[in-house]
Amino acid sequence: MKICHVSTYWPFVDGFTHYTEALMEGLAAHGVGQQIIVADRRAARKETDLYSCLPCYMPDEDFVEPIATVVQGVKPDVAIFQYADDVFGMDSRFPRLLAELRRSGVKTVVNQHSVYLADQRCDFHPGGTAADFDRAVAAEVSRITVHSDRMRRDLLARGIPEQKIAVVPHGTRITPPLDIPASRRALGLPEPGPVVLFFGYVWLGKGLDFLLDVFARTRARVPGAWLYVAGYTRKRSVPGEIYMRYLRARMRYLGIRGHTKLSGGYLPEELVESAFTAADVVAMPYLQAYSSVSGVVHQAAGMGRLMLCSDIAKFDEVAAISPDLVAAPKDVGQWSERLTRLLTDGELALQLRAAITRFAEDTRWDVVGRRHLALLEEICRE
Repeated sequence: MKICHVSTYWPFVDGFTHYTEALMEGLAAHGVGQQIIVADRRAARKETDLYSCLPCYMPDEDFVEPIATVVQGVKPDVAIFQYADDVFGMDSRFPRLLAELRRSGVKTVVNQHSVYLADQRCDFHPGGTAADFDRAVAAEVSRITVHSDRMRRDLLARGIPEQKIAVVPHGTRITPPLDIPASRRALGLPEPGPVVLFFGYVWLGKGLDFLLDVFARTRARVPGAWLYVAGYTRKRSVPGEIYMRYLRARMRYLGIRGHTKLSGGYLPEELVESAFTAADVVAMPYLQAYSSVSGVVHQAAGMGRLMLCSDIAKFDEVAAISPDLVAAPKDVGQWSERLTRLLTDGELALQLRAAITRFAEDTRWDVVGRRHLALLEEICRE
């Protein structure tokens, strides 16, 4: 089977780059040969045994013709799009691209990483809402894949036909942790004492200012604890810099500046495994209302790390592992209580790590790759 992926790719670093690489490896584990990546121009043109990468577009351009031309030229059995609004927008371009590919006989799968609120305003017309956009996409594709049953239900509620939706979980890369003392030294963290990690892009919806309040209360019970913030704002903008200055001022006000460390930017790839190794608990206090799943959850699970997440749609799969791993959003008391217990109750931590390890094994990329391949084979038979 000839598979084409339309996505970001190396050396540009974002979640879709990691996801596409892991998905290709998961498919290759079941006999799929060299795969094609039609990438934006931040990627490098490169050919390996695993893939051939063909950069040809940019997200802020009218990408319909360049993507359609390259995809049609490679003549794939199926093309898989990694969709988010910051990659392909939420306007007429993406549905037009899918329609062009359908007319030329290319079967398409849109892997929709987030299902935004139905009434969220957007630039797609007619309608101008996320629900209108999703219906237009569904009309042109072979399948929309999502990562959770909640996401499936949200699409069904806005009129997407059930036969157009498939649920395939996010994959997990199993990665043995590194040496803990060495990892903490590499990050400038003290070797003794528990470490709470916040990892990823920083913006208001991630709840980092709330986490500072939680950590201040937790430190009163666990005096040796540290908070490591491994991330920064997605774009170096004036509002982003103001928010980061606010966070630093908040740390000083709460009296935790001496036990909180910011990476100062996007963490280099070579230090990501060190960050997860150094952590006792990975905190995800997100506040988003729409449904999705978290790649950080699967990174943490793949390294056997405990996590504490907001009890929202994004973390349904974490709540299914154990209710001890989620807490009510914006509830400082519950968050602090559960974080303290994860950091201090050794028996509970052992039980939860075992449950997280089972979850990671169930969602290994070769397992998920098999499910994707079965779906692609079904689509090609239609």
